[in-house]
Formats: sequence, structure tokens, C-alpha cells
Amino acid sequence: MTNYFKRSVMVLTCLTACLTLVLVPAPVGAQSSGVGLSISVNPLTTSPGGTVGVFSLVTNNTGAKLRTTVTISSLSPCGIETNIGYNKLALNPGQTVQVTVSYPLPPNACLGVYAVSITANSSGKNSSPSSTTAYLTVQ
Repeated sequence: MTNYFKRSVMVLTCLTACLTLVLVPAPVGAQSSGVGLSISVNPLTTSPGGTVGVFSLVTNNTGAKLRTTVTISSLSPCGIETNIGYNKLALNPGQTVQVTVSYPLPPNACLGVYAVSITANSSGKNSSPSSTTAYLTVQ
């Protein structure tokens, strides 16, 4: 009878532990794109018709290979959005790539502060876009 009782307690304990593992959901971390971005413009101030260099760094902050498309755009103080360029990248874990473009301003460009942004969109159902912005003054 004692053996039967011990076996029953062992089976119940194992069953309880197994059910606890199955029924309690695992914690879920916040989902992000895993892409680190930085951007700068040179010169910081220019005139209409001038040309600006846009320099950005794209870093894979994950432990796996990452495919992403980075888009560089500009928003003028007049509300005009310009797509400056894009690159499709395949980055190894921890790898950083520099993306550089030349941005010629039209001769009739609005005066004021422009927001020059880089956005990374990675593939995958749990990825979200990342972006960052630099500012350019046209006077």
C-alpha cells in the first residue's frame, strides 16, 4: 500500500508540473526591428540649389542575419516630401554598413529647416520599422 501511495504521489506531482509548464504562457519580450540607425548631413546649412551629403550608419543589433530596406527621405518646411534614395541590405550579426547619398536641392527650394530621415523596414511578421532624423537649414 505504501508503494502504491508513493507512486500515486509521484505521478500526480509530475502531472501537475507538466500541466503547469503547458498552461502557463512563457514571457514575451518586446518586438523590435533589431536595426540601429544614425544619420547626419553635411553641410548643416546651405542655399537653394546647393548639394548636401547625407551619411548614415545601419547596424544589425540581432544575433542572426538580417535583411532590411533603408529609405532616405526629406521633408521640407513647405510640406514637400522627397524620396532621396533607398538600399536593400543583408547584414550579418553585429555588422554595420554606411549608406551615403548626395541630395541636390532644387533652385526654388523652400527656406527653413528640413527633416532628413532614414527608415529601415525589415522582413518578418514581428518586425517594426525604425527611423531617425537629422536637420538641414536652407537659407
